Amino acid sequence: MQHYALYQTDTRRIIGMLQQWQALLALPGDAQAATVTLAEVQNVVLALQHAFGPGATLETIIQQLVAQDLREQLQRRRQTQRDLTSAA
Repeated sequence: MQHYALYQTDTRRIIGMLQQWQALLALPGDAQAATVTLAEVQNVVLALQHAFGPGATLETIIQQLVAQDLREQLQRRRQTQRDLTSAA
């Protein structure tokens, strides 16, 4: 999925990308979103590289994380069902 039409220049594309990172990395309810640093972005990237390998595509990482999230949801539901069954 390409969004090149949204950005008329490389500079605008970089601005948009940085604004997205800023919004995503700021703490919830943080009025100081402007304090997000490149070091924080780098830490996220390094953690992802460590977990998935430096050659992993973003799509592969997304798919693996979605699968992990679904497994975690199922585990929580099963635990809740076990808790309800044992409480009854």
